[in-house]
Amino acid sequence: MEFAAKSDLQVKKYISLIIIFLFILFYACKDGDDFSTDKNLTLAFSENTISFDTVFSTIGSTTKQFKIYNRNKNSLRIESIELVNASKSGFRMNIDGEKGTRLTNIEILKKDSLYGFVEVTIDPTNTKNPLLIRDSIRFVVNGNTQYVQLEAVGQDVYIWKNKVIKEDTTLTDKKPFLIYDSLVVNKNAALSIKEGAVFFMKNNASIKINGILNAQGTMQAPIIFRGSRFDNIEADIPYNNVPGQWEGIVFHSDSYNNSLKNIVVKNVTRGITFSESDASNKKAILKNIIVQNSSEYGLQAVNCNIDVENGLFANSGKYVVSLSGGEYSFLHCTLANYYRWSARQAESLLLNNTYGNELYPLSKCDFTNSIIFGSVSNEILLKGISNIPFVYGFRNCLIKGTQTPGSHYIDVIWNSDPQFKDLNSAGIYSYNFELQSSSPAIGKADKAYSSLAPLDLKGKSRLSDSGPDIGCYEN
Repeated sequence: MEFAAKSDLQVKKYISLIIIFLFILFYACKDGDDFSTDKNLTLAFSENTISFDTVFSTIGSTTKQFKIYNRNKNSLRIESIELVNASKSGFRMNIDGEKGTRLTNIEILKKDSLYGFVEVTIDPTNTKNPLLIRDSIRFVVNGNTQYVQLEAVGQDVYIWKNKVIKEDTTLTDKKPFLIYDSLVVNKNAALSIKEGAVFFMKNNASIKINGILNAQGTMQAPIIFRGSRFDNIEADIPYNNVPGQWEGIVFHSDSYNNSLKNIVVKNVTRGITFSESDASNKKAILKNIIVQNSSEYGLQAVNCNIDVENGLFANSGKYVVSLSGGEYSFLHCTLANYYRWSARQAESLLLNNTYGNELYPLSKCDFTNSIIFGSVSNEILLKGISNIPFVYGFRNCLIKGTQTPGSHYIDVIWNSDPQFKDLNSAGIYSYNFELQSSSPAIGKADKAYSSLAPLDLKGKSRLSDSGPDIGCYEN
């Protein structure tokens, strides 16, 4: 009995100690979670300004995330978190799972943080140029006011999905076009595009010409076909330098008499494709054209009749120009291939008189005052088979490849670095194919042919006393 009494007494002592411990722990925690009203205490933010790249009208942005920190030794109660101009700006917020334009009494414990999420949808502005949209999130804590700034570049666009041009149509630069899936020009229809028009191509989108394309840009306001991404793929590398974002432009077999002047095509898988045609009919005239950053090829033509003046065809995973049969003239062009997104798979230029199992005579293929250069040892591949016409010639060109004598090559400069101004020096896949002042291409073009293209790709005269330069740019 005495032993049992002692045991009961010890149990009671233990219970009392546990109660006292829990009482102390409770009040210690309670004191630690007291919400301070000290006006000197403030919040911190992972970003003071949240910026969105170009956001197309009516299409919501990606979601941006930021963190709200309480780095103080006391817990805080945020009196209000408010989007200042939500009704006009189009921004939306979510703070730790709670949506709204104004949230109140949000608790944030000491040394703790909250997650914030922001999105934006831009209303149509009926303007061509992008607009900077601004708003802010206002935080009020103990009477103190702090802000996180919000900004987005809003771009109003016409949104076209599986658009078909069935009759003669003219497009202007009133505002850009955002193309989903495809833009198709039917046979017997002509699409005219005025200077300054811009086409933003979504992933896998394409332009298919069965009729006629008459795209007439100017040097000051070229027509641009490009991908629709404006952010960075990683670090400082912009999507504007990334190939393979859309499918390309295809001119089908029944399409003739196309004219493309002052055009830029970039960020593409297969730049411009000219399908098998009748080489006795003019397929296209290309003047002042840039086709750059193609994951496969820049320009491919099969049995076509095409003239090119002041063309820059640059950086493709395969050929920058591939010609199989037909009649071609390239005057003051630059074919430059320093593709680095993957291992290059071909030379810069392919000349052929077959395509698949078909034979296509190459009746004429002249390259005059042009540069053909790149990162592999031989930038020209000739694949003509015997007994089928295979007529080609290079006059006053600068070529990287095996030096070859004969009538096909007149006044050619072999294997001398053209000294382009910038070959990805910043490591962000940005290039400038203009010539440095020490380039061996300077003053070496045939002036008689240059008179047929008196201005270079940027509008600079070639007819100076020092003589014209080889390539699409005049130094």
